[in-house]
Amino acid sequence: MKRLAITRITLEKQTHIAYIVLDENRNFVDFQLFEPENTSCLEQIYVGRVDRVVENIQAAFVSIGNGAKCYLPLEDAKHILYTKKSSSGDKLCAGDEILIQIIKDAVKTKDAIGSASLSLAGSYCVLTTKNQSLSVSRKLPEEKRKELEALLQELCSGHSEAGYGMVLRTNSASVEENILKQDIINTTNQFLELKKQAVHLKPPCMVYENPPGYIRRLQSANMQEYDCVITDCQDIYDRIQKMLPHLESMDKLKFHKDDAISLSTLYHIRGNLSDLLSNKVWLPSGANIIIESLETLTVIDVNSGKNQSRKKDTLFQINLEAAEEIARQLRLRNISGMIIVDFINMADEESKQKLITAVKRFIKDDPIPCSFIDMTKLGLIELTRKKTHKSLREIVHSNTK
Repeated sequence: MKRLAITRITLEKQTHIAYIVLDENRNFVDFQLFEPENTSCLEQIYVGRVDRVVENIQAAFVSIGNGAKCYLPLEDAKHILYTKKSSSGDKLCAGDEILIQIIKDAVKTKDAIGSASLSLAGSYCVLTTKNQSLSVSRKLPEEKRKELEALLQELCSGHSEAGYGMVLRTNSASVEENILKQDIINTTNQFLELKKQAVHLKPPCMVYENPPGYIRRLQSANMQEYDCVITDCQDIYDRIQKMLPHLESMDKLKFHKDDAISLSTLYHIRGNLSDLLSNKVWLPSGANIIIESLETLTVIDVNSGKNQSRKKDTLFQINLEAAEEIARQLRLRNISGMIIVDFINMADEESKQKLITAVKRFIKDDPIPCSFIDMTKLGLIELTRKKTHKSLREIVHSNTK
């Protein structure tokens, strides 16, 4: 089974929280480096004031406090919760006061991006104003889903009138019913209280501060896949214990107390981090891949390297090996946007189709939406991966500025 480790690491005098998933051989399966605490406003909810609506770019600009603004695409302004409407019309207008949630942090000179569709995460459920239906994770067996759907209907009978929907996570199947009920009730009450308070607040101001990134990742993780969650930071351990009590009841939460060796050293985090920031990745066959990332485009080149065989089967195996490693690198480096992969050229159509099938299979398990687009006439494979937060390179590079 996999192991999940959470620890702190200092880079260029900045302290980050590292979230690592390791396999039974201690190889990195997933990795996320969170920015220094209190520097991100991702998922936070504000009572914002609309400064202006620009029809020709289909967006609004909203003040969220402390001189900060966010960009609100009008396509994400279809489920608006107004705290004050400045005009009698239905359209969003300058002067309107609304609840808005940050879905993408500000980057360089670009404002943060917001959405009027709100989302609140419990330990086992997610409340949303965008989809106002009640549902259960499709990863669960049908019989269990029906049982949990009945529970949701019982506890959230007035959800449509209150303007929200709810989804039960995969981990909801692994806890006692009374614990799950309490989580649903707490999350619902938090939303209702948030709406009630927001009407009386003077905008722009924050009305909801999201839990730390590592808590959000743990909330969405299926703990049946892990033998334990381990940390060597007492405050992180205490926070997980408080916010995700089911981990302790499942005997999954562990505290690493060893003055001689930290988790960072035990799992070679600095060495792995150095590898993930390198442009070249060596493959077991002697081949390599070169990764070059720009702001919105990443180009990946597959080379035979030390493996000089030109046999058809060998070239296909190198491409297959590279495809699996590329999918892994996209996750570990959190590369997003358009991705172009130049695999070693193969003449026969059958091998190309097998490679396409393999690429689709390797990216399927990515927790971030990653899509196969096409193979061009020149044999280049095009992928796209959704941007949910900064890439590893962006986070580390920001320390050197």
